[in-house]
Amino acid sequence: MIVYIFWHWPERTEDYEDGLVEFHRRLAAAGVPGLVASATYRVEGLPWLGAARGYEDWYVVGGFSDLEVLNREAVAPPMRTYHDRPALASAGVAGGLYGEHSGALDLDTEAVTWLAKPRGTPYPDFYAGLPQTPFLLRRQMVLSPGPEFCGAGELPGGLISHRTRLHVEAPQP
Repeated sequence: MIVYIFWHWPERTEDYEDGLVEFHRRLAAAGVPGLVASATYRVEGLPWLGAARGYEDWYVVGGFSDLEVLNREAVAPPMRTYHDRPALASAGVAGGLYGEHSGALDLDTEAVTWLAKPRGTPYPDFYAGLPQTPFLLRRQMVLSPGPEFCGAGELPGGLISHRTRLHVEAPQP
C-alpha cells in the first residue's frame, strides 16, 4: 500500500475547506481504480508548509501503478471543477510518497509524529528504539522536505502533529 501525502496552504481561505471535502467525496464516488481511501486534515506548525496553517490530503492506493490512475482521474472532466476549486485557491504545495512499514494504517488517527532516522544509526537499531505504534510509514521517494517516517500517535524524538480531520472517505465499490 502507498500513501500519497499532499500538503497545501491556501492563498484564499473562503470556502477552501468546503472545496476540499467536496473533492474527496466526489473522488470516492468516482470509483477510481486502485484508490483505497482518502482523507483531508487541517494541520499547523509543520516547518515544510509555506504557512503556519495548512492542510494534508492522504490518498491511499494499492501500489505505485495506481498513482498514475489517481493522477489522471483526479483532473478528468467529471472531477475537474471539484479539483480546481481548492487547487486554484492554493498558495503552495508539497508532497511525499510513503509506504506502510509496519502496522495497519488508520486515517482516523488524530496525531502523527514525523520522524527522521538519526544519521549513522542503522535501520534495525532505529526500528528497535521506537515505541510500539499502530502504524509506521516510511518515505518511498523524496519529493519534498517532509521527514522519512510518519508514525501514529505521539512518539518521542519527532515532530508531533495534532490534526483536525475534515473528512475521511472510502470509495464505494
